[in-house]
Amino acid sequence: MIFVSYSHRDSKWSEDLLTMAAPLQRYGGISVWSDADIAAGSKWRATIGNSLDKAAVAVLLVSRHFLKSKFIMEIELPYILKARQKRGLRVLWVMLSHCLYEETPLQELQAALPTDPPLDALSESKKNQALKVLCQKMKQSWLDYERPKINANLGGKKVHPKENVQVLSSPATRRVEVFVRPDNSPDWYHQGSIPDGHVSRMCHFGNEKTKPGTGYHMVAITTDAPVTGQGGKPMQSLPKLRTRSAPVRVVRV
Repeated sequence: MIFVSYSHRDSKWSEDLLTMAAPLQRYGGISVWSDADIAAGSKWRATIGNSLDKAAVAVLLVSRHFLKSKFIMEIELPYILKARQKRGLRVLWVMLSHCLYEETPLQELQAALPTDPPLDALSESKKNQALKVLCQKMKQSWLDYERPKINANLGGKKVHPKENVQVLSSPATRRVEVFVRPDNSPDWYHQGSIPDGHVSRMCHFGNEKTKPGTGYHMVAITTDAPVTGQGGKPMQSLPKLRTRSAPVRVVRV
């Protein structure tokens, strides 16, 4: 999900951003979360922490009110910056109004939009244009976080007809589908899924008739399209993609 951090004094800006981002949620398969989504009666601090743990992207709406908030500056922001270092959380921040961000850890991070002028100095049309650009960057950051990281050490690796392969160099951040294609064919063979948090998958490279030395191209994708078992039958094209890894080629022994 995409986590939006803001001061309640700037709630109108959060509402405007969520309105602009609505198509990402409705059609793009991207969830955007703010504390406006906390249900009545919930333990709000735990809910925010759990949401940050699941976030792929954090968007910070920075103003003097944001920088004055004790909760944001002492709890939320340090948590976000730590997650950026430890697990690659993408952080996008924008300046709503003039403020002393240079005196905070934000000075070390490039803003997602120009800080001069800040958003509150823009006309309504320019403001909407800026929010659209921010939403596009939110989407791209989400997809970059989600994109499977292929295990480059597989390049040229000799593999057996059936082998448990470490396909990814780092754990999947959502379900990943694995496909292989022999050198002499345009058809892809679905190997199955790698679940969130895992890296490996049992893969099949040909059959008893396959000649040793045959190369197989491997690719990992994320998709919203259902991918059912193919029963060993090939697919002429990959399913509709969300993201796709770099390819890698292995060689059948």
